Amino acid sequence: MIFIKLFQKLSQFSGKVPLEHWVSRIAVNTCLNQIAAEKVRPELRQADLSEEEQAVVENLAASSDELSPDRRFASRQLVEHLLDLLKPAERLVIDLLYLQGRSVEEIRKITGWSTSLIKVRAFRARQKMKNQLITITAKENL
Repeated sequence: MIFIKLFQKLSQFSGKVPLEHWVSRIAVNTCLNQIAAEKVRPELRQADLSEEEQAVVENLAASSDELSPDRRFASRQLVEHLLDLLKPAERLVIDLLYLQGRSVEEIRKITGWSTSLIKVRAFRARQKMKNQLITITAKENL
């Protein structure tokens, strides 16, 4: 990736600094940008998860057809409980996006909200649901 950037920016090299300095600056900036990108969306490896966390991931990855009826019912109850904790606008955006499978553009037409407002509400709702799920699982493990 660094060599590609070097060739793309070759026209910007003025010759005022040694070539080695210019190349190293591009390499350092590329690495810093990559680190920053990984902080925003960290990569999680299954090997890094505990056995409990791996079981949760496997259950989430299973389709509803693969779940036993009692697990399907428990999953549905948990989702309903998490949705009940949201504000009405957040619940609406989660319902439209994930349960009904609508696009952001369709939600914009239905609600009249801006695209950025829809994305922000969906993000905040997901964060609330995630935090509540963590709280619930922590209480169960006590």
